[in-house]
Amino acid sequence: MMAWVALSVYGVPDVSSEKKGGPASRAYQTKTSFVAVHFDEAGKGRIVFLPGGSMLRVVGPSSYLFAGFEVIFDKRIHHVFEIDLITRSNLIFETVKAKRRAMAACA
Repeated sequence: MMAWVALSVYGVPDVSSEKKGGPASRAYQTKTSFVAVHFDEAGKGRIVFLPGGSMLRVVGPSSYLFAGFEVIFDKRIHHVFEIDLITRSNLIFETVKAKRRAMAACA
């Protein structure tokens, strides 16, 4: 099982810059609804549907799904397959400065 996790991390672009707090974060806006898995504290998985038009922020590679990512949606971590994320979403780059301006405007 550990070998699968290591293989799923290999070759994934820009995941390391996300964990290092790089200048830009990867976010996706879903085009259609698709399936994700949410794991509770005990490690029990539950299938959920992410709605179309929702914003997903990439946290890193999935620790549970082969060839998947951990994303934040609705203040919870969900696990999605890479193919679903890429084909059913639009990639959005958001710089740190843009985030700060948006937060300042809301305050």
